[in-house]
Amino acid sequence: MSRKLGAIQSILNSYSPEERVSSEDEGFLLDALRMHPEFSEKKGVGVDHLFVRRADYGTKCFWIKRADGSEERFSYKSCV
Repeated sequence: MSRKLGAIQSILNSYSPEERVSSEDEGFLLDALRMHPEFSEKKGVGVDHLFVRRADYGTKCFWIKRADGSEERFSYKSCV
C-alpha cells in the first residue's frame, strides 16, 4: 500500500459518518482528489466541503458537498 493511500485511509477511519472533514485533512484530500480521473465531474460547480458517510457493506467513504448543495461520493483509491 502506498504511503498516500495509507494516509487517506487513516483520515477516513478517524471520522464518523456524517462528520465534516477538518480543514487540515480537507486540504490534503483535495490535493489527492485532483488526481481522480473524474475530478471535473466530481467537483461540479465547486467544493464547499468534504464529509464522511456510510457506504456499501458497512464501510465508509468520502463525499463532496458542492457549492450548489448537491453531493457526490468519490473513491479515494481512484485518487492514488
